[in-house]
Amino acid sequence: MCGFVGMFKNSPLYDEEREQIQKMSDSIDFRGPDEGRCAFFGNAGVGFRRLSIIDLALGSQPFERGDLLGIFNGEIYNYRELRETLISDGEKFTTNSEIEVMLTLYKKHGESFINMLRGMFAFAIFDKTANTAILGRDPFGIKPLYYLEREGKLLFSSEAKALYLEPSLDKTLVSDTAVQHYLTFQYVPEPNTMHPEIKILPAGHYMTCDGNTNTVKKYYTPTFSPKKADDFERKAQEVREVIESSVKYHMISDVDVGTFLSGGIDSAVITATASKLNPGIKAFTVAFGEKEYSEIDEASSIAKHLDVEHIKLIAGLEDFKRAFDRVVYHLDFPTADPSTMAIYLICEEAARHLKVVLSGEGSDELFGGYRIYNESTVSSKIYRLPSFVKSALSGIAGILPDGFRGKQLIYRGTTPLEKRYVGNAFIWNEKDKRDILKTWSPDVHFSQVTEPIYRECEGLSPMTRMQYVDMNTWLRGDILVKGDRLSMAHSLEVRVPFLDKEVFRVASTLHDSEKLAHNTTKYILRYAFRDLVDEETFMRPKLGYPVPVRKWLKNELYDWAKDIITNSSDNPYIDKKTALELLERHRDGSEDNYRKLWCILVFQRWYDLYVD
Repeated sequence: MCGFVGMFKNSPLYDEEREQIQKMSDSIDFRGPDEGRCAFFGNAGVGFRRLSIIDLALGSQPFERGDLLGIFNGEIYNYRELRETLISDGEKFTTNSEIEVMLTLYKKHGESFINMLRGMFAFAIFDKTANTAILGRDPFGIKPLYYLEREGKLLFSSEAKALYLEPSLDKTLVSDTAVQHYLTFQYVPEPNTMHPEIKILPAGHYMTCDGNTNTVKKYYTPTFSPKKADDFERKAQEVREVIESSVKYHMISDVDVGTFLSGGIDSAVITATASKLNPGIKAFTVAFGEKEYSEIDEASSIAKHLDVEHIKLIAGLEDFKRAFDRVVYHLDFPTADPSTMAIYLICEEAARHLKVVLSGEGSDELFGGYRIYNESTVSSKIYRLPSFVKSALSGIAGILPDGFRGKQLIYRGTTPLEKRYVGNAFIWNEKDKRDILKTWSPDVHFSQVTEPIYRECEGLSPMTRMQYVDMNTWLRGDILVKGDRLSMAHSLEVRVPFLDKEVFRVASTLHDSEKLAHNTTKYILRYAFRDLVDEETFMRPKLGYPVPVRKWLKNELYDWAKDIITNSSDNPYIDKKTALELLERHRDGSEDNYRKLWCILVFQRWYDLYVD
């Protein structure tokens, strides 16, 4: 795992630009503390920060092979097979590194080589003779790649903070549209960011550059193709085999590998499978000392059952406060997910012991793990009722008080999926945004983000469409962002075996009834690994990384939150009076506003750190 920066122009670099590239590289040195190198040639320059994991002696970057120079962040899990195929074709290698294989494949196959890669990656390859470049990102968006375009110049980086060092960039610019979408999704959906000029290369895309024109092309679409529900045992076996294979690939490393372990099935499957390959593997768990927000006991039970070394971190309020600014800084742009605090702290602890950790992200999106998916079956039945019945039900729901049992079910059943489901998090609706957002515009609506995604999955079941939306919004914009940035903040590589092209190939064929069954989600995954964990773990619902923000904002964090809202910059976006009213109503228990408040707190602190 590493990080890189670069500049590609249609004219030679100035001395000041060479210095800028060095400063950009230094700004992300935490992504690769083992080695830092810059390389300059003609119209381009790159900086690379290395975290040594594969080919410790010879895997330095930037790497040159003939007239090609490449830099690469991530892991290519099938690089050994690709290397052997190339050797049988007569190619010779000087290292055992992935980047040398990638350059050789590009020389032999051109742009199509990216389809041969199995792994998580972001890369840049330069043809020094032709003065062209290609930048690419992995199919699911596990590894980041930001870019900034200027006339005749392209800047790019593993983290956006490096692009803020571009002298011509107006750092005070914030996209009004991005802020409005942020209040819906709790992040800014790619390819956009909070800064109107900084973009992120979308997952499953690459960019070709000739010094004047940069062209973005899509090479991978995660398409669901459910098959008839039959031969459950065979499918379960296939699920198990492909996940075991993926974990084996993801453990390829020249350094020790550990796992994150919560109390649920995803991390239990990863840890159980990894421990069979490496008995006694280290497993890491975090909790905040509030029993209702802790999975320590459940994780300890799993660790004991699997006979792995279990390292537990019990964090407190002061740990939370200490981490807050660092979390906001390392995320580059606001990501209002409270679990970021737990992830930052457990990565900090894990980095004291090793360099690589396996994690269970992606399982919910591939195998149907979110509890809200359960509601798709009932909601779709209501939606098929005659229009006059739905209209009557909608009227009844409209007069019921908020919180009344069944109101949300009626709303979901009488509202088209496209108009109500935006992904796993939905913080502010368009109506409520008008009160908190000074720049609210009726011309901006969340459907502008989701409509193209829904068009791509027409004809699939409601649940599968929800999965597809989550893969293209929540997974990319929240789950993988916090996983990469907050692990690399501590020079730790996090690998996600569920997010593998071969695992998705199998998961994409599953029928809804194989995912939702026996009053639980991800049933086929649970069934496939039922012998590795106890019955309680097998059926336990997902908690994720529970953080007691809801509780603390009423008491322990009340003054802290009030201070951030009151004393932060008077930015043109958040109405402080409305924000403080939300805090007071949360404190007195009349409303549960903790997700909205967290959105505000993260945005306000980000604005102070990056803009003001």
